[in-house]
Amino acid sequence: MNIYQKLQKARIALQNTALKKSGMNKFAGFKYFELGDLLPHINNIFDDLGLFSAFNIKDELATLTVVNTDKPAEAVQFTSPIADASVKGTTPVQSLGAVHTYLKRYLYLNALEIIENDMLDANVGTGKLAVEDPEKRKVVLAKIDELLDEANPPDWLELVKKQAKTKYGLDDWRGVPIASLYNVLDKLGGDNV
Repeated sequence: MNIYQKLQKARIALQNTALKKSGMNKFAGFKYFELGDLLPHINNIFDDLGLFSAFNIKDELATLTVVNTDKPAEAVQFTSPIADASVKGTTPVQSLGAVHTYLKRYLYLNALEIIENDMLDANVGTGKLAVEDPEKRKVVLAKIDELLDEANPPDWLELVKKQAKTKYGLDDWRGVPIASLYNVLDKLGGDNV
């Protein structure tokens, strides 16, 4: 298998693992994945598939490199710019450790497509939470209803319904985030409203 096939198999294997979020933000009341929740599973899966990963920070860029151990020339890199993680009451070295831990966790989340509420988690308490405009949602849904022939729905609508259920736990696909509704509107050939 090439690196991409192995990485995809790793993603599926991890997805089928009963991952538990042990991190808890008591202020905002949400749970999140810590590295300890992920790495033991990832290391076992990578070992089984013949993959190796290395985390590195250099020149203001954090990198997670995933290598095919059967063909070491095959590698995929995931990168992120670094940012300061000044945590109140910590020493500079502890803050540096926080930077490493956060970046490593986020790069693994990205590489293995682990779903977590990172955008929400990062903005809790900052006043920068993105809130959907209910009026805009109504307008988009009305335009979709206008263009959608419920008696003869397009084939791809079944995939939208399935994703609404599996990804968001919704029984009605119309409850997906507005960004997804814009994708539906686009597929129906409608103009963004």
